[in-house]
Amino acid sequence: VGVTGLGAVTALGEGAGALWEAALRGRSGIDFVPWFDYAHHPEPVEGLGGSLNGWRPLAGWIRDFQAEKFVVQKKALKLMARDIQLAVAAASLALSDAGTKPDAVDPERSGVIVGSGVLNHELEELAASVKSSLAEDGRVTLKKFGEEGIPALFPLWLLKYLPNMPACHISIFFNLQGPNNTLTTGASAGLQAVGEAFRIIQRGAADVMLAGGAESKTNPVGLSQYRILGVLSRGGAGDPARTYRPFDANADGFVPGEGSGFLVLEEWEHARRRNARIYAEVVGFGSSSGAGREAAMKMALRGGGTAPAEIDFIQASGMGLPDDDEKEMEAMNRLFGRSEGRCVTAAKPVMGFTGFAAGAIDLILAALALREGVIPPTLNFERPRQELGFRLVTGAALKKRIQCAMTNAFGFNGQSASVVIRRC
Repeated sequence: VGVTGLGAVTALGEGAGALWEAALRGRSGIDFVPWFDYAHHPEPVEGLGGSLNGWRPLAGWIRDFQAEKFVVQKKALKLMARDIQLAVAAASLALSDAGTKPDAVDPERSGVIVGSGVLNHELEELAASVKSSLAEDGRVTLKKFGEEGIPALFPLWLLKYLPNMPACHISIFFNLQGPNNTLTTGASAGLQAVGEAFRIIQRGAADVMLAGGAESKTNPVGLSQYRILGVLSRGGAGDPARTYRPFDANADGFVPGEGSGFLVLEEWEHARRRNARIYAEVVGFGSSSGAGREAAMKMALRGGGTAPAEIDFIQASGMGLPDDDEKEMEAMNRLFGRSEGRCVTAAKPVMGFTGFAAGAIDLILAALALREGVIPPTLNFERPRQELGFRLVTGAALKKRIQCAMTNAFGFNGQSASVVIRRC
């Protein structure tokens, strides 16, 4: 199974190329968000897990995105949350990069698997409903919400936010009539989608699969959810681009980003017959529970008949949550052994933590690193919390011939996934 197309939309711009160039040059798209700022609020404001005064949220937010460029059916935009728009855009870019033509691909043997989940609504969409649901004491009552709040909503409001909507729109827009599914497994969902697509092609159920994920949680609703969970970095007072620091002693949480990443996977001979460019061969996939990081990596190695010593480079999950980073380090060291010759990098400081899309975007970078023979650096790393046990690529990109690479996606509240790719 070959990877023949890459598509990404992130804070660095449209296309996998824009993301790759930023990663190589150590440029981050993280910045202060302009629409949710309590840094200079004159009055005390409480909520969302504590005082909001002084909170100036950061995110890898996308500037100047125009969904109309990618959605031909303009009426469909009314039923597309931003996550869906980003998914359609990245899927379109991946298919274009793959050079697939309608007459060369059987639609009944082409499908899509999307990593998704709860899609965020916008506050203004619910404002009228909430207002009409208030009791005399100013609190929302479910009875009034049912009687007066729901009728105030846009009738098709729910269709904008169902987790399976990205896959629905993509399959309709691009005439993908084969296997179609949505995985809602948290931060590992995008990489699991790639793994499931890989297995679908392996068992002969499809020739071409589009797989990836999308998420946009940089609006007030999404940022508030992450704040309540206590997973956001508190380092928003200084340089935004230097805040997110996986594996570093001063890591204190992640910075959310919005984005989407999709890959075109193709049966090997099908790709060869149409003279497709093949970035890499997918050879193994493993998935386990959130605690099963090592199990997921072992499954990916075993599935591809790959020995641990054959892995030249690991695209780490690198969440930036101290406990999660420590567990990932321990799992890698148990499986691969401690070695300064084993190169590891973490890409999330470039575009932020993109949730359901994170694993797919990381795999895009791993495929390009393998093809180009260059490993992008991990940004903002200064000193480890403890001995790493491997060579974390920092400072500048590292030139290295890579034969085999692993990408990890370990969710802080979901499952674990690993994919192994090989140079071709």
